Amino acid sequence: MKTYVHISIAAASLIFLGQSLAHAQSPSAPDEEPLVQQPPAAAAPKAPVPHDRAPMLGQRGKTKGDPGMLGNPWPKTPEEADKTIANLLAHLATSDDALTAGSIAASIEKLWRLPGGDTVNLLMDRAENETSKMNTELGLKLLDAAVELAPDYAEVWNRRAYVFYRMGNMQAALGDLRRALALEPNHFRALDGMAKILDNLGEKKAALKAYDQLLAIHPQIEGAQEAADELRKSVDGQGI
Repeated sequence: MKTYVHISIAAASLIFLGQSLAHAQSPSAPDEEPLVQQPPAAAAPKAPVPHDRAPMLGQRGKTKGDPGMLGNPWPKTPEEADKTIANLLAHLATSDDALTAGSIAASIEKLWRLPGGDTVNLLMDRAENETSKMNTELGLKLLDAAVELAPDYAEVWNRRAYVFYRMGNMQAALGDLRRALALEPNHFRALDGMAKILDNLGEKKAALKAYDQLLAIHPQIEGAQEAADELRKSVDGQGI
């Protein structure tokens, strides 16, 4: 059973720390170049899909009519959440329609946020916002705090891996992605990011293995089948 993190007043103070750090930074000009050279866009792992903070357990109204839930009610307990995720993953693995699969995947990602709790998820959202504005160092500080609060929460490792990637630290990104997958082996976003990074680093066999694992979980994920096919040619020595 997954451990669900509860909000504490002391933990909430970390959010105000992040706000103070953000205000302390000097505003950057709109055309200012980032301090860290960014890797090629084609090799980038997908950023976490932005979405509203996931509703807490039992708040089903926020997902009423959500096609990705396939008629499942919003879970009231961690046990119900686990069963719902398992059900949705089974449908995701057999879906032959990209639109339906995308809706199911989005619902799974919302459910994956439940173990984090409000404080940690808010830290993650602030980190994502800062990273999108090229404030990657602040984003990393916020995620460091989130990891300290919820070390058994797969999504926070996945989010920090992306920030490490943006900073060009591929080995740290891979380390965090491995932690995310150790906690949640079906985390298709973490597998997608790992496959792309390994491919970018020239580790073709490892990248292909990651893509094969990814496609077994989410066969309709964009670009993965094509990338795996190209890698297979290279690994098998069949390329031109």
